[in-house]
Amino acid sequence: MNDLEPARRFYQATLRAARAAGLAGHVPALLVRFGLPGLMSRIEVDPPVTLDPALFRVQQLRHALLEEQALRVAASLSAAGVQHFFAKGVALLGRPYRPGDRLLADMDVYVRPDDRERATRVLESLLYRRLPEWDQAGPASMRSTLALERESAHTIERCTVDLHWALDPVERILPRRDRPVPERVWRSLQTGGPLTRPHPEHHAAILVHHLVHTDLLHVRGLLDLAFVFQEMRADAGGEYLATCALLRVGRCAAELAHLVARDLGVVRPGAMTEGAAPKLTLEGWLTLVAQSRPDDDGAMTVARLHRRLRLVDRGGLPTLGADLLFPPAAFLRWRWPGRNLLDATLRHYRQLARKALARRMPVGQRE
Repeated sequence: MNDLEPARRFYQATLRAARAAGLAGHVPALLVRFGLPGLMSRIEVDPPVTLDPALFRVQQLRHALLEEQALRVAASLSAAGVQHFFAKGVALLGRPYRPGDRLLADMDVYVRPDDRERATRVLESLLYRRLPEWDQAGPASMRSTLALERESAHTIERCTVDLHWALDPVERILPRRDRPVPERVWRSLQTGGPLTRPHPEHHAAILVHHLVHTDLLHVRGLLDLAFVFQEMRADAGGEYLATCALLRVGRCAAELAHLVARDLGVVRPGAMTEGAAPKLTLEGWLTLVAQSRPDDDGAMTVARLHRRLRLVDRGGLPTLGADLLFPPAAFLRWRWPGRNLLDATLRHYRQLARKALARRMPVGQRE
């Protein structure tokens, strides 16, 4: 059973961040932005968070349907002999999240690279259809994930699966498909429950990778991390750090463990925080997210490169810079379909220049 104290501390930090960002009157909207309004409404906080009851019931129903679909997907993949696991939000339903607590946009399912096509056929047999190319995470030759949506006459019943067969390298801005989930994760999956999940130390490593990959802007992942830390064995700290090092997020892994202990009250084995000197507090992190643009996590900008360099293990500048300044032709053709390569390249550089200029303008003067 998870202790919800991290959620209460998160809420208090949100109040302080809202004041620091000049958004003290917009805390409910911030909690929606962070993806956690339902959980903050459920726990006993002061001042209390209230949600539209009708909206909350719709969210609860949607989550219940998503969990039902996850069970169907799991059963079908198992029947087809496809090794898999679930991670992030849907894998945490029931412990600690209840339906309606946390924003769940989709379910994340991981398979081995050789099982990608077989897993796709299984999902298609369950009426999941591939989203159009422009809604995918990059061109087919580069991406490590395929997004599929279950067709339904009712919007609330629509469900998206992100099928992963690799983890995008964090030392790249653009996706790549050549970084499989470490074998140590596959060797020790938890298969006793309704959904197969990674062991907590490996799940935590995947959450750290996701936080870095989104440049800390998907901040609900930090609370996910705190809850997964609560489930870790006392001797699992070394395995957590070793797995994070394989994913090039070892330095950030130690800093996040330190931050979770200090600001959210989840203290883990000392080895997880040795040498860590986090420069960001939870309040500072939430203030950063509150002041960022909603689409910053997907934008190709110099500012994003700077954020990523502070998070990844050393040595990422050449590859990050190359993706920003010299993106592969496959990406340019996917980003601007129907354009020749020269035109697409010029459009990329014009877009970079516009975004750099927009960041220097006062917020009120931006388009």
